[in-house]
Amino acid sequence: MTNTPRWYGVSSGNGNDGVSQMFPDYYVFTSDPWELARLAVVSTFKDGAGKAWCERHLEIDGEADYTIRATIDAPPCDDTPDGEYPDLPDYMYWEDAEDGRNWSDGNGAWLIFEVFPAEVTDSDVQYDAPMYEHPLLAFGYEAFAL
Repeated sequence: MTNTPRWYGVSSGNGNDGVSQMFPDYYVFTSDPWELARLAVVSTFKDGAGKAWCERHLEIDGEADYTIRATIDAPPCDDTPDGEYPDLPDYMYWEDAEDGRNWSDGNGAWLIFEVFPAEVTDSDVQYDAPMYEHPLLAFGYEAFAL
């Protein structure tokens, strides 16, 4: 589905601190806010295993006319090269694990990005937030090679 290009604000946060739509991190002009949400999150991870892990754990939902939310519920495992948590023994439940896999139970989502329509007028735009006229300018060519 092709949307009409427009400005979107992008804000980031977590389950504890929340996400501010009043003070976006930056603005991007695009016709694909879903891809913008994906790129916003994935671009914050290191190339290779980091980006691959992010893609596997990223959940995106919402509506382009209101807010699209991209979340990762729990942080990667620091003890494995691919960031995945080891399998639990049969007698344990996922909720019983004492590692980061159930991080969001007490904290909300580990990482949240929100993409939302923004009116770009003198009174609505926070001028201290960068503005990019295309996602390529916001994330670079490397982000599109994923």
